[in-house]
Amino acid sequence: MATITDVSLLANVSKATVSRVMSGSRGVKPESREAVLRAAEELNYRPNAAAQTLANQRSDYIGVILSSTDAGQVSSYLPLLAKALKAKGKHMLVQFAETPAEQVRMVEDLNQRHCDAIISLGGTVEELKNDNIIAIDSLADVSHAIGYDYKFAAESACRFLSSKGHSSIAIVVDDDSFASSQVIDGYKTSLQNSAMPVNRQLIVTANGNSEQAIMSLLNSYHPFTALVVMRDSQAAVAMNLFRDFNLATPQEVSIVSLEDSQLASQLNPPLTCISYPSQQIVDFAMEQLDAILDDKPMSPRPLITGRLVTRESVTNRG
Repeated sequence: MATITDVSLLANVSKATVSRVMSGSRGVKPESREAVLRAAEELNYRPNAAAQTLANQRSDYIGVILSSTDAGQVSSYLPLLAKALKAKGKHMLVQFAETPAEQVRMVEDLNQRHCDAIISLGGTVEELKNDNIIAIDSLADVSHAIGYDYKFAAESACRFLSSKGHSSIAIVVDDDSFASSQVIDGYKTSLQNSAMPVNRQLIVTANGNSEQAIMSLLNSYHPFTALVVMRDSQAAVAMNLFRDFNLATPQEVSIVSLEDSQLASQLNPPLTCISYPSQQIVDFAMEQLDAILDDKPMSPRPLITGRLVTRESVTNRG
């Protein structure tokens, strides 16, 4: 006899979505509803009334998936999420994922624990398309998504550096993701608007190894007076390597990060950043959570725009 798990696997949705479809609840995407109904018909699935009642009960647990390699993300969002969920009488189950494969496993694990919803920071995997997932800074096409305007952030960083007299700006992006491509687009747009050439040798990808990426810039023999990075941790690596090569920050190389974690103000010198309103983003996530719990549709929000926070990692260039 087919089970709700069989239907969820065949329809590629969560068991919570299957339960909502079979109980006639609103707030399910039409394509998800159709997929569930097709899978149920194919498997000849008929929900047991008692099991359906159990499935519809609230566990009051909310899953949270964070990056195990991004300390800034953890320090910025985990306390805020814990406070907001506690105010709603919800308990938090935290999982850490380093790769997309791990993220898929964490989503499956949290669904098996009957979490009412899952909040995921970052990620690109198809698993994030489940209707019970709130994706913060995600690249997945999901109903409950809160994204950053990385193109605007990169433009703002480069425009600021250009105003300080920097005409040779290098950049480090995370990987080959959509967010990284948006950063590069903003970088190129800003340079072109400032009538500066785009040197492809000054665009490098970290792919999980920031030190190697920074070293490739230093070994390229293409001089640069400023560096834009996507993460504060990448800035920390750059500062250490620059010291090894007797390059002072910011006197010889200024640095701007497109993140503003607690690490930024602790670095020496403190890091100029594009800062995002963490509390506002968590508030948006709680609005999305309410929509999921109440089976109500939620209109996608526009991309979140950051603001420039100036500190001592940037100096004027003669």
